[in-house]
Amino acid sequence: MVTTALGVGAQQGAPRAWQQRIDVTVDLPVPVVGVESANPFAIAVDQPPKLTSSEAPRKFDVAGRAVVAAYVDAKGECLGGVPLELPFPGLTSAVLDEITGERFDTARIGDREVPSWVVLGFDITGRVKESTVSAPTFDLPDPGLPPEPSEPLRVAPPGSLVRAPYEPQGSLTSLATPRRLRVKASGQDVDMPIRALVHITPGGRCDRFVPLNLDSGLHSWLSAYLATWRLEPAVLDGEPHEAWVIYSARAQFELSSLDSNVTNVLRDRSFTPPSSDD
Repeated sequence: MVTTALGVGAQQGAPRAWQQRIDVTVDLPVPVVGVESANPFAIAVDQPPKLTSSEAPRKFDVAGRAVVAAYVDAKGECLGGVPLELPFPGLTSAVLDEITGERFDTARIGDREVPSWVVLGFDITGRVKESTVSAPTFDLPDPGLPPEPSEPLRVAPPGSLVRAPYEPQGSLTSLATPRRLRVKASGQDVDMPIRALVHITPGGRCDRFVPLNLDSGLHSWLSAYLATWRLEPAVLDGEPHEAWVIYSARAQFELSSLDSNVTNVLRDRSFTPPSSDD
């Protein structure tokens, strides 16, 4: 709605009728602006790509970072923790077993030793000794629904730690620091689903991917695996054409033992346990 003032320049003497100010209300339509909802990975093709050959990597070195919140009491003993990010399957028990009971230099407020939560990062290395992939499927992305990564499993702290007193990180003058801490996990055989967005070129090669369901420490393995792919490319109007596909399969891994070679206190991260009422 717009109000317009019409008038004539003032003249000397009393204003006359045609010199009076007139307010005119004019209704102007305001266009509604909208943005189209679309999936940027959806490329229309007449025929999806088809995998013709691949080779799963073996004797392949892998690495990733585990992030764990540890509860350290006022005496410097770690009473347990909560995994926040794990790069490989089967690490939860190994990480919690290793940190529980370990000695720390206690967090402080001035000269006073206080209980606290501290977030630790472990750089973990290992090796995929053998790997196989089975039951692969290719699905074209839904044009109106972008695929979403699977949410990682959240592990809640035990009730004893939820109720344990602690000082928030913002009030601490020094953080709890491990004196000597190392995470190790035995080798294991793993059977797990994998899922990723994969870009296939008109030449029948994979050149890009977006992991949707795969532990972060195995992303480099997936990259090496996709590099071995040979495919019949997608077809549009009788010609080879690029395409994104949602790739799903099951992977079987023989993993070596896992070992952390670097442990850090992550000073830019903090942890607040859920309340006992949550």
